[in-house]
Parts: sequence; C-alpha cells; structure tokens
Amino acid sequence: MAHLIAQLSDVHIGGPHDDNGDRFSAAIGTINEMTRAPDLVLLTGDLTHNGSPAEWQEVCDRLGALNVPWQAIPGNHDRGIQEIAGNRIVDSGPLRLVLLDTSNDVFTEEDERWLDTQLATDTKTPTVTAIHQPPFETGIWWMDCVGLKDPDRLERVVRNHPQVIKVLSGHVHRLIQSNWGSCSLWACPSTSPAVAVDLDPDHAPAESAEPPTFSLHAWTGSAMVSHIVPIGSPSVRSPIDLVAPDFVQWVRGVQSKRNSTFQ
Repeated sequence: MAHLIAQLSDVHIGGPHDDNGDRFSAAIGTINEMTRAPDLVLLTGDLTHNGSPAEWQEVCDRLGALNVPWQAIPGNHDRGIQEIAGNRIVDSGPLRLVLLDTSNDVFTEEDERWLDTQLATDTKTPTVTAIHQPPFETGIWWMDCVGLKDPDRLERVVRNHPQVIKVLSGHVHRLIQSNWGSCSLWACPSTSPAVAVDLDPDHAPAESAEPPTFSLHAWTGSAMVSHIVPIGSPSVRSPIDLVAPDFVQWVRGVQSKRNSTFQ
C-alpha cells in the first residue's frame, strides 16, 4: 500500500485575512474525512503571520482536531517559535524526512555541512527534504525577491545524494514544480489566499481568489506521486456515475484486474 503524506503550507494565522484560520480548519476537516487517511501531515512553514505565542497557540488548537500525526518546519513568518525550530530528521514509514529550518531566509554553510553529514549516514532509505522557501527561481519576481539565499548550497548536497527523491517547500502560495536531475522540487499551494501567477516583472504583486489547497504525496515504493487537493464548495465531489453509469461500471471492471499500489 502507498505511504501518504499530506502537505499543508502557508496558513498565516493572525495575517491580514480574517478567514485564514477557518481555511486551515477546512483543510484539516477534509483530511479527517479522507477514507484513506494520510500517514503524516507535514506543514512547511508560515503557520503564523507574526510568530506570536497567541498565533502559535491557535495553530496548535486547530491542529488538535487532526486525526493523524503531524510534523512542521518554520517559515520566515515563524521566527522565534521554538517548538518547531532547528534542523531535524524524522522517519515516516518507509521514508526518511529531513526537516530544515530556513526561517532566517538563508541556507547557510553550517546547514550545508549538517545536511551532507546526515544524508551520508543513510544512502539507501528514500529521503524527502522539506524546506520553507523553494530553492529555485519561480519566475514570480516579487516572491523570488524574498526567496531563499544561497540555494546553490542545497542543490549541491542534494545532487550528491541520489536517495533524495523530492524536495518539498511552500512560501510562494501556489503549486510550482521543477527538478534537479531526477530529484523533483515541489512548492506546495497554500491554505491562505494564493499568489497570482504572473511572470511579467513589470506587473505589481497580486493575490488570486482561489480555494485553500494542500498537496498529497504518495510513495509507491518506487516513485513519489503528487496531487493537489482544493478545499471548499468549488471542490465538492460530484459522482461521475450520475451522468455516465456505464463508464463507471466498465472502469470498475478494469480496476479489478489491475495490480495497483493504491488498492
């Protein structure tokens, strides 16, 4: 059976949008309703907007409704939250997760040495690295201006350790994907309002009216399959068999004969 990790990012409790907390709780509710529950929820930073104790407490209170274990890394808005500070490693089923703290906006020489040492201790276990800021240029100019400093250090380490199958990040409030060779780079969309897709550097920064969204990553034993999951009324399930029952019956027959990791 596939090993599932739900990734939530950029909650911004205490931010300028009053409904950020409710959007976060809606995402948690959707995860709780999944008939195949994730094995872990991973939060990739900017859980708060100002890093205050009250904001962090609200994050924890809302996470109290979650039915599965969670881990979190800090974003640049979470500086000073000691409960999630520092680099660390955790295991999640068949995967090794390397959680990086770049809340100061830089991947330092010390971080580079630490990561290289840690990855060298286990070169066989499939490894996922989590970092708040995408370690690559996204093309959204104003987000790149507040991006990660010295990302080349991270790239150098990851390219030297092929067991790193994916680098997960947030920060940019929308899904963006790139790669370093065979390693996939994935920036998660946000539960708070999205950043508009605009690659024209002459345009002003803008948000986009989109539903709260999270990522769902499935490790099959040989590959990581990633999806995005929108939340709210625009994403309510509508059974296809209401309009195409013959197709559903046919595809069920096909599925019954498949040897699938997801069964």
